[in-house]
Amino acid sequence: MQVKVKRSDVVWSYLGTFFSLCSNLITIPLVVYFLDQDMLGLWYVFVSVGTIAILFDFGFTVTFARNITYCWSGARRVLAEGVEFSEGQAEPDFALMKRICDTCRMVYLLVSVVALVLMLTVGTLYIMHISREVSGYAHIIAWFIYAIGTFLNLYFNYYDSFLRGVGAVDTANKNRVMARAVHLALMTLLLLCGTGIVGASVAYLAYGLMFRLLGRKRFYAFEGIGEKLKAVATRASHSEMMELFRAIWHNAWRDGVIHVATYCCDSLSVIICSLYLSLADTGVYSIAVQIGMAVATISSVLHIVYQPSIQAAYVKQNTDKLRSSISVIMWVYICSFALATVLAIVAGIPVLHILKPEMVITIPLLLGVCANQFLLMYIKCYTYYLSSTNRLIYMPAFVISAIACVGLSFLLIGPLKLGVWGLIIAQVGVQLAFNAWYWQRFVHRELSLSMPGMFAMARVQLKEELAKFKNRRA
Repeated sequence: MQVKVKRSDVVWSYLGTFFSLCSNLITIPLVVYFLDQDMLGLWYVFVSVGTIAILFDFGFTVTFARNITYCWSGARRVLAEGVEFSEGQAEPDFALMKRICDTCRMVYLLVSVVALVLMLTVGTLYIMHISREVSGYAHIIAWFIYAIGTFLNLYFNYYDSFLRGVGAVDTANKNRVMARAVHLALMTLLLLCGTGIVGASVAYLAYGLMFRLLGRKRFYAFEGIGEKLKAVATRASHSEMMELFRAIWHNAWRDGVIHVATYCCDSLSVIICSLYLSLADTGVYSIAVQIGMAVATISSVLHIVYQPSIQAAYVKQNTDKLRSSISVIMWVYICSFALATVLAIVAGIPVLHILKPEMVITIPLLLGVCANQFLLMYIKCYTYYLSSTNRLIYMPAFVISAIACVGLSFLLIGPLKLGVWGLIIAQVGVQLAFNAWYWQRFVHRELSLSMPGMFAMARVQLKEELAKFKNRRA
């Protein structure tokens, strides 16, 4: 079947992202107001450690989702490298899709259990170490709840990606809006009731569980996928699942290494900060990072919307579609990031200062964090094209950058005592040294693109889409 970027996909992607950001922007003032500075810093350490646990999917989510798209677009086999190209409007192979789903379920049960055990053991020891001066046990209870929420999120993580893989981007974003609404309402209620960090953890658990369960229900309902999978008479044998696992593992571990490397150049900085600075200072830096991530998220909406379309275009060898899609993605991303950064400075910093005057987030600090977030997503927009073609050739460069970033971060914040600026200098400097320019040049050469030509193509494409929209309304 054909995967197209529908108008509803774009509309609901922006609505979903906007609602998520609004939810985040509202929850930030909530936790800033209701949690003291130590608990605030500890909460964002929870978030960073929880992100490490999510990394235990080790690339399986994107790899399974990528193969769902290939299958939905007519491919009949899962290959370790490259894809099996299809001609015309080939129907999906539901026997292959069922094998992918069964294998995915087996892998994620194992991965999520391992992550939970590590969070409840090593993670608990770490949380107790950095919070040794915090009295009471509420934060430990909150950590156990957060760990369970992370386990459930990880176990059901693939359904959202599966929906996007079959082109149901609008449905995936409707799920996100509904789950975020529950998250926001529950967190507000629990914090108002004085539950503190425990209430924040309960709201996180409820959000993740609802989002994943909605994804499961609607994936099987989409285009009758559930009934068609049930109609497949034979279940995948153990040998077939292992054969499929070996083909997927070939690139999944590379995807996993890339995710870990990206984490080391981004969210790990919060944990490094907590080892050298106070929980209060960690809280200030963490809030700046959250704002920077929000700016990057809203700016990269089209990058997420176009992912299944780019994969399908590659399977069908539609080079013109690839060139125009990447051009639109990059043009919109750069313009949106600049605008969103200005809004964060003009609106975000003053609001936080009103809520908690002792929390000082300066404009230079926010700009430094945003610079790192811009580079990370800019690089990702290009390298995703390569992963869509089942080529993860950028993995070694990402690993080297991660090692350099972590090493420099410890050096600059530790012996050289540059504080949070040591983290920012390490992150931005490492990306500018190679990844920020090399992968752009690589993709441009492969697709015969240039920056001026890319932006010209994007303007033409966007004008055509706007004209179609006006004609539909007329």
